[in-house]
Amino acid sequence: MGSTRTRRKNGQQTAIAYHERLEKSDLLEIYRRLWFARIFDEALYDAKKKGRLRRGNVYGSRGQEAIQVGTTYPLRPDDFVSPIHRDMPVFVFRGMTPEQVMCQIWGKANAPTRGKDSWSHMGDMSLGIVHSTSMLGSTIAVACGVLWAQRLDGRRDRVLVAYTGEGATATGPFHEGLNFAAVHKLPLIVVVENNQYAYSTPVELEVPTETVADRAKGYGIPGYCIDGNDVLEVYNATCAALEHARAGNGPVLIECVTYRLQGHADHDETRARQYRPVEEIELWEKRDPLPRYRQYLLKTGLFSEAELPEPPPDIVERIQKAIEYAISSPDPEPHTALEDIYDESAGVSR
Repeated sequence: MGSTRTRRKNGQQTAIAYHERLEKSDLLEIYRRLWFARIFDEALYDAKKKGRLRRGNVYGSRGQEAIQVGTTYPLRPDDFVSPIHRDMPVFVFRGMTPEQVMCQIWGKANAPTRGKDSWSHMGDMSLGIVHSTSMLGSTIAVACGVLWAQRLDGRRDRVLVAYTGEGATATGPFHEGLNFAAVHKLPLIVVVENNQYAYSTPVELEVPTETVADRAKGYGIPGYCIDGNDVLEVYNATCAALEHARAGNGPVLIECVTYRLQGHADHDETRARQYRPVEEIELWEKRDPLPRYRQYLLKTGLFSEAELPEPPPDIVERIQKAIEYAISSPDPEPHTALEDIYDESAGVSR
């Protein structure tokens, strides 16, 4: 596993193949979620190219679907997640409707932020979705705050999965947050999506250690370096991390080694071809998580070809309907821009 621009070795590996406990229905649902993430991404790029999406940028996740699915499938309904900009399907996997997410992207009045922002800058604490920021390392510090508040309320077993990029592991808030979580043994799972580039900076100019998972050693916590394009390996590592965290043993760092098959965003597609070697892209395209998982399912003998359509037509239809719903939804009224900014119930006024 790896190219000249990719550093990966096996870190601490999980001893239990948790995925062997999954039923056929679970295996199929994982397959469908992988396709949901892929179609979601492709549909938004298509809408942007056709001028149907006129605001904001599209941050693609093609090639990183196994991380989104493998880390969320084993979670309990009362656990928390803190998704970042390449994790939009996670919002749906944790309870938001596709219509809500699409309205957020289109900046509509009935979006979670009522049109104040776009893309991943939203949350819903009733669903355990913690609002994240564009400064990815800061997500870890916020996650610690949520878990500390849970402890003050007497809850110690609700785990929070916080996503970040490998570049963010070089920032202060990342280390401060991880140190705080380790000292206080907070049930935090930090998922580092190592897609080889922080915008255009390659990983060898971001991280001095052989793997990002090596950073865990400085805090005395487990660090896994895994194949982020293998959904079952991601699932197994997440299950092991959940058991560790729920038992009161503190945080876990999971480095999911993957690749960003597109540019940083849609505006970076042309430039990305200049700073990424063609052979590198071709190498990682062969590691696409969707056909890899489909091949695995067929080898189990549990599924026929007909049971695993590429893509499932109902998911294509579902996402297209959500897009049409968002486009036809009302825009926010100007006066709402000043609403829901301050918590006026706490005595703070404009």
